[in-house]
Formats: sequence, C-alpha cells, structure tokens
Amino acid sequence: MKKLVLALVLVIAFSFTALANPFVDVPLNHWAYDSVQSLAAKGVVVGFPDGTFGGGKSLTRYEFAEATAKALAVVEGMGYASAADVAILEKLAIEFADELAGLGVTVADLEASLGAQTEAVAALEETVAKLDTFFEPVTITGDIAVTYEKVILPAVAPATITDETELNIAVEINDTTTAGIEMEFENVLNENVNLDVDSWDFWLKHNGEDLNLWIGEVEPASIGLGLVYDFGVNEEFYGAWAQWMWDADDSDLGTWTVFMDVEDFYVLNIGFEAGDDDIPVGLTVSYDPLAGGFAGSADLSFDIGDDDETAVGLEAGIFYGTGLAFAGAATLSGEYEDFNLDAEVYYLQPGFVPTNNTYEADDLFGVDVAVGFALTDEDDDTQIDAEVSWNYEMDAAFAANTNHEIGAELVFGIDADTEEEAMVGVTYDVLTGGVDLEGEYVNLPLGDEDDTEFVLSAHAEYAMLTGDYLGVATLVYDFEDDMTLTLEGRVDSDGAAMYSAEAKLDYAVAENTDLFVRFEYNDWADDINDWDDLEITGTDSVVEAGVEVSF
Repeated sequence: MKKLVLALVLVIAFSFTALANPFVDVPLNHWAYDSVQSLAAKGVVVGFPDGTFGGGKSLTRYEFAEATAKALAVVEGMGYASAADVAILEKLAIEFADELAGLGVTVADLEASLGAQTEAVAALEETVAKLDTFFEPVTITGDIAVTYEKVILPAVAPATITDETELNIAVEINDTTTAGIEMEFENVLNENVNLDVDSWDFWLKHNGEDLNLWIGEVEPASIGLGLVYDFGVNEEFYGAWAQWMWDADDSDLGTWTVFMDVEDFYVLNIGFEAGDDDIPVGLTVSYDPLAGGFAGSADLSFDIGDDDETAVGLEAGIFYGTGLAFAGAATLSGEYEDFNLDAEVYYLQPGFVPTNNTYEADDLFGVDVAVGFALTDEDDDTQIDAEVSWNYEMDAAFAANTNHEIGAELVFGIDADTEEEAMVGVTYDVLTGGVDLEGEYVNLPLGDEDDTEFVLSAHAEYAMLTGDYLGVATLVYDFEDDMTLTLEGRVDSDGAAMYSAEAKLDYAVAENTDLFVRFEYNDWADDINDWDDLEITGTDSVVEAGVEVSF
C-alpha cells in the first residue's frame, strides 16, 4: 500500500516536471529561429551572454527565453520599436512564457516593452498564476538532530554519532483537501552505517461540508465511557478515519464515524440526539481481529439538577469472542457551590476484552470517587484547594478485593502568572496498611524580585511501609536570552544506583537552530526536567552533545 502511494507521488512529481522542460531542444525548423534571426538582422540585439547568436545550432527553450528576455530589455531601453519587431517579440514571449517566468521576467517587464494590452502580457499572467497555484500550497517542514555520545564511567566506551531527520511535505490540493508525506531517516550523515528509512507515512485530510476524511496517523476521539474505544489506550495509529453528517430531507440520521487500524480493529459509531430533550446517544459496533471478536455498546449523557449542574454518563457493552461477555459503566460529575464531585462505577465480566477498552482486565469491578473543595476565598493571594479520593476494586465474582485506597491532597496556587505552586498528598492502602507520602514545589523563583533567572522545582515520594523513597530537584538558570543551564539531582532508594545527577546547557545559536551539551551521572529513566518516571535505571555516566535544526 505504502509503495503504491509513493509510486503515485513520484509519477505526479515527474508529470509536473515534464509540463515545461526548458532543456528540450527546439527543432531547427521551428519558426522561432527565423524570428530571432530577423530581429538580429534589424539591430535588435539578442543572443547569448557573449553577444552572439548561433543560428546554425540547436537551441533549448531556456536559451530561446534568455535571448527573448535580452531583446525585451533592449526594446525597453530604446523606448521605441517597429510594429513588426513588437509583433515578433510578442509571439516569442507567448511561446516561451513559462521559461520567461522562470527567468524572473515579470508582467511589468512585458508591459514596459510591449504595452499593457498585448497577448504576451496575458500569457505571462496566466503562466505566473499557474506557477503560484502549484507552488504556494506546497510546504516543507522538518527537523534534523545530530548527537554525539560517549560513556566515560564505569568504563570508557567508543563514542557514537547518530542523527535523525524528519521531513514533512504537505500539499494543498483544493480548498477542502490536503495531503502529504511524513518521512523519518536515521544515520543520514554516518558514512559507516547504511541509510535507514525508519518510517514514512502518507496522509490525506478532507474537510467537506458533509464528509470529513483522514488517512494516516489518525487520532479518533474516545467513545462514550471507553468500554469499546478509549483514545488514551491506543492514541494515534496509522489507519483511516471518516465522518459523515447525514441530513436527508430534514430527517436527522445522526453523525456516522468509522475508523480502522486495518489489521487490528474496525469501529463504527453513530451519534444522534433523542427525545424532546435532545439527549446525546451513541451506538457503537466493532470488529476486533486483534482481540478475536466483535464488540458493541450504547451510551448516553444528560444533565440533572435544578440548574443542570450535574452531568451523568452511562454506557453498556457486549463482547463476543469465545463467549458472550457484558460490561457497564456510569459516571457522575458536577461543580456545586462549595465543592465539586467526580464519581465512576464500572463492571466487566471476564472475557470482555476489546483491544481499546479503557479498563484493565483485573479491574473487573471498581468505584472511583473524588471530592474537591476550596479552602480559600477567590480574592486571596494564595489559593488552596483540597481533594479527597476513594478507589475500590474487586474481582468479577465479588469475592476478593484487588485494591482499596483512600487519598487526600492539598494544592497551593501561589502565583498564577509564573505557575508557581505546591502540593502535598497522602494515600492509605487499606489492604496492606501502607501509607505513601508525596510532596512537590514547582517554579520557585530565587533571587531579588527583579532578578528571577534562577527557578527551582522539587518532588519527593516516601512509602512508609517499605521505607522506599525517591526525589528530584531541578534548578534552571537563564543567564542569557539565548542560553539556559539546567542542573538536576535525584535520589532513588530502590534504583540501580542511590544517586544520579545531570547538567545540560542549551544554546539557541540562531533561529530554529539549537546546540546542547550535557553530562549525566548514573542513568535516569526520563529526560532532564521531566518527572514522569523517577526511577534511576543504570550506572553509566555519559557525555553528550548535539545540534537540533528545524525548518
């Protein structure tokens, strides 16, 4: 499929190239030879850069265009020309309009030489319009990253140089359709390694009045409460997505959405509004080869309360693989005068296993409740919000608890402009009796009010039952407009090493061009100043430098 698409793109590209090839020889019996020789005989200078005109040899269209452009310049400089000469120049300008446009001859140039009402001016205007139509919608973007890396501890290892290139070509086909190719290359600059085309994907997007179409890396929205499809499970994937908005004879047939990852799953969702209150309803069916079965669900949502302040969502689903399994989920959320509430209840029978189901197979019954409320007034400088939560999970037979936790959290909003805030939290595991503590402070400025180049952030976690702890502190210093130094220290009592540290210097050399150099002592699971995974994973110490260019 992808090879076919590439072949089509190449055919189109070469077709455009062949539309006006300036390097094709003009036949010796072409009228242009006699016309140019006639102008030369009358003293209108045309020819090559050396001032001669080789009438006895074959010329390309590009060379004819050069000679015509020189003649136009001569006529414009003289300020006069005979009607016969103007007629010849006009005929040449019409014949070689494409090549003249490529040489930079403008409509204004033709008007100055031949007059504003000539056919040659119209021909050049048409050619320029065609060129604009072809070239303006084409955009090329991408980035290139080259990285030098050397492990220096515990043992020195050979250095490596790697590079990655992303190239994106997008073409506006018409007012509603765009298409393009996204390519990724590795080791383009490394002569000792074969060029590796890591991936390349064709994409197409059409946004019409009734139909939207998307081919490529698609990102379908979650459906209902996620019993059949939840975006967070599979996120983007290479496939196809289409959506129709049916409205036949004022009879609303709803919005039909279909998407597929061709080898793994096919999903169709129909959304419409039902009843006098126009309650949103969704019907979903799925063929799921990856999970080995078929799925279906119905979902709806509505608001309740005097002011419709409470939103309710319901979904029921079935899955047929080796047998028939059922599932259901309900959510309730709302913001009230003194607090806000989020609650979820779900139940899945064993065997309910769609590929993109949001619920884990061992979370067959669960309840999640979170209640939040403000401890400060809206006009207080520091905002303090509290939240308590409860999570309870059992197996499908309601025989054993699989999880039971109670949590509490305080969030301190200190400065909304600089996003300075703090958090402390505690979680109690009812099944084990364990207590986990967590604390965080981010974007703390250090220094005088007018000197806040230093920004400190820190995070720590402690499990009282096992005694395990981990933490990280990050200091960012902007000592130049185009230069930033980041220092980070970490500790992990259960990691591959107890301590880890990293320093990185980023330098914006020019627009869209950045250099960096860094040193890391003991490997860290995440990038510097990224706290998604706090584990220390290894004992290598690395020196790294690189350049990143985007365009």
